[in-house]
Amino acid sequence: MGDTMNLTKSLSLALSLAVSAGASAMSKTPPPDPIADFQNSWAGQALAHQRSLDVDAPMSKNNILGTHNTYNSEVYRTPVRYIDPQQKHSIYDQLRIGARFIELDVHWTAQTHGAAWTWGPDLLLCHSGIGASMGDLHVGCSLTDRFATDGFKEVANFLNENPQEVIIMMIEDHTDGRHAELMADLNETLGGKIYASQGCKQIPDSLTRADVLAAGNQVVLMKSGGCANDAALSNLAFSGLGNINRVWEDRTMIGTVADFFDDGKVGRITAEDVVERFKNGGNIVNFDNMTYNDGRMEAGIWSWDVNQPDDYQGAQDCAVQWGNGRWDDDNCSVARHFACQNNTDGSWDISSWAGQWTEGSQACAELGDYSFAAPTNSQANEAVKAAKAGVSHVWLNASDRNQEGNWVAN
Repeated sequence: MGDTMNLTKSLSLALSLAVSAGASAMSKTPPPDPIADFQNSWAGQALAHQRSLDVDAPMSKNNILGTHNTYNSEVYRTPVRYIDPQQKHSIYDQLRIGARFIELDVHWTAQTHGAAWTWGPDLLLCHSGIGASMGDLHVGCSLTDRFATDGFKEVANFLNENPQEVIIMMIEDHTDGRHAELMADLNETLGGKIYASQGCKQIPDSLTRADVLAAGNQVVLMKSGGCANDAALSNLAFSGLGNINRVWEDRTMIGTVADFFDDGKVGRITAEDVVERFKNGGNIVNFDNMTYNDGRMEAGIWSWDVNQPDDYQGAQDCAVQWGNGRWDDDNCSVARHFACQNNTDGSWDISSWAGQWTEGSQACAELGDYSFAAPTNSQANEAVKAAKAGVSHVWLNASDRNQEGNWVAN
């Protein structure tokens, strides 16, 4: 009888341990990550391929998706701060989704973080929209708004995980001239990652992301409000975007009130707006409420067709534009005509004869002052499509022949 009771107790203990182990294993299962799912989807991958295509093209010609008032997110909302948010996700997650232009409004304003003896003005991320002060407090800011360094650290975390990515970071300057403090915060969080402007000036038309990476950096910093009074910051930050144009929307109550007095129009950016903006030469489109599943990110894809590139049977390494203007990867030995770009005026033409992808330079040179090329933005892609004049498929000078999945243009 005693042996039977001991056996029963042992089985009961073993069962309890198994249930406990199972529960422990289940508790360690990572939570769903829809942003990672988006990154691994066709749209996420196509956007990543597209970014690799234009790394050597001037940023003034790139098509860039970004966010407006990036820091003003419901993720950080409490009953007393960010109560009128413009974003759904954290700064870090907006970058993961694909934002490559972010905007941070930095205020020198009163704060009450931590113990009372640590209270006092500091650099905070605030969506005031009012432009007035009450003592140390910028009216409209919360005493508990996040420190600027909190946002900078999120940016640094993303860039550390993605060393080949480059972003434009715009700081809207409400620092009351506390530029030395701003410089110290940037050094603490993003030291060594910011591409130096070498003096107060606009972002040059010729600056490429490849230039930034070659310098060992990942951030192009633009500060509004003119030159900094701190020499180090003035030599680090650009004072304007130059000829990089941008459009943004503002869905906040503050934005609505402001726009009401500007003819009553409140901008809303749709997926169709993104497509048209890029087709017509737009550079940066900044969203409110950027997310992965509202269609606007996918609308930023002007190159690859759905579910392309797919490296079918492991033998497709060269890019071809289809009749609809979208791209596919194909076997490089197929005979096709070539997309050729004029070296002087940038116009496009199609070669007079068809050949294998590797013959593109020869075929385009026979047109005169032309090079075998691939468009690196939507406007140029439309120009290639228009130049085909009845030719359906043309080779583009883009391939992943050197490394599968790493698409390089021109």
